[in-house]
Amino acid sequence: MNIKSDEVNEQTEAEENIVKPQDLDELEVNDEIEVKKKPIDVSKWRDHFLGVPDKKIRKTFENTTQFATSVVSGAKIQQTIKSPYPANNIHRRNEPVATDTFFSATAAIGTGGQKMAQFFVGRKSLAIHIFGMGTESEFINTLEDVIRKWGAIDLLILDSARVEISKRSTDLCHALCIDQWQSEPYYQHQNFAEHRWGHAKRNLNWYMNRKNVPGYAWLLCVIWVADIMNHTAERSLGWRTPMEVLTGQTVDISKFLCFLFWDPVYCARYKDSKYSGQPGEDVSNEIRGRFVGFSWDVGHSLTFKILTNDTRKIIRRSVV
Repeated sequence: MNIKSDEVNEQTEAEENIVKPQDLDELEVNDEIEVKKKPIDVSKWRDHFLGVPDKKIRKTFENTTQFATSVVSGAKIQQTIKSPYPANNIHRRNEPVATDTFFSATAAIGTGGQKMAQFFVGRKSLAIHIFGMGTESEFINTLEDVIRKWGAIDLLILDSARVEISKRSTDLCHALCIDQWQSEPYYQHQNFAEHRWGHAKRNLNWYMNRKNVPGYAWLLCVIWVADIMNHTAERSLGWRTPMEVLTGQTVDISKFLCFLFWDPVYCARYKDSKYSGQPGEDVSNEIRGRFVGFSWDVGHSLTFKILTNDTRKIIRRSVV
């Protein structure tokens, strides 16, 4: 009888410890639920870390992630088409990034009629990146470009624009373990991008007025302004440049000392249907144009973007 009594008591205690659905409804939002992590058997992994002491292995686990908990395989070796852990395949940027869309009254030259751009700024580094867009639906492509070039961010700060919180955008953030946060409607000041864009916009308007830059060059000019701001030391960053904070490397500003935006320049003309490179031709071996920015993905570090006077096209040249 005593044995049965003990069993009944144990069963009653176990039932009391079970969290029932109605109990979950009574929990308040701010109630904390204690989650206990399973202790790591560090000795199990000693051979994986060259036999180092247990303390060193434990500290390694505490300061790293282990998202890929198992190898995707079964009884048969099969080819995988998609990566099972996409977030492990990309560099992490380790900072929140705020973004916003701004518009122009004039179509940007050389873009096929783009009248808007997406503005990204690092919350810690203050690094700015700007991408022209034809439609707001291209936001996801600009976000992919930021991640592709600078790494996956920790948090994406948005306003309540429908395209920025679309399913495609959310799916991308899910795949790369990126949190999202939106500002309240009509409270744009909560988005840090609005603050930094205010600085960039003032610099843009000041420079375009000072140099009498035509309106169709607004996108080229704002990207040049962003490049200058990214390579200018900031007091809030300990007098380091945003790009140094972002990349961890001391930046070189030699290219920024060569020309100012919209400076008239001459660059080399290459052989084409109108110019064969022979002496005595009617066409000059030089092209006159305007300096409109830096070529980051074509040529060496001293390659520039030139807007030609005759064809109104943007070319890349290092001989200027």
